[in-house]
Amino acid sequence: MFGFGIHKEVTISMFKKMPRRDQDMVMQDLYDKGYNGKEIAKFFQLSEASVYNRINAHRGRTENLSRT
Repeated sequence: MFGFGIHKEVTISMFKKMPRRDQDMVMQDLYDKGYNGKEIAKFFQLSEASVYNRINAHRGRTENLSRT
């Protein structure tokens, strides 16, 4: 299951090793797909304020990151 056990640990480890720009893009993509800042922060073990500082929450959720 996603979000539990070794899969979660691998995902978090990979995320932490990414350049910050790539981390921000992953978080933005999750936000655009409907996850809120609290959910993203909890999963990646970050503060909610940090997540909102690193994403553009006012951009809207309809844009696709692959177009940027």
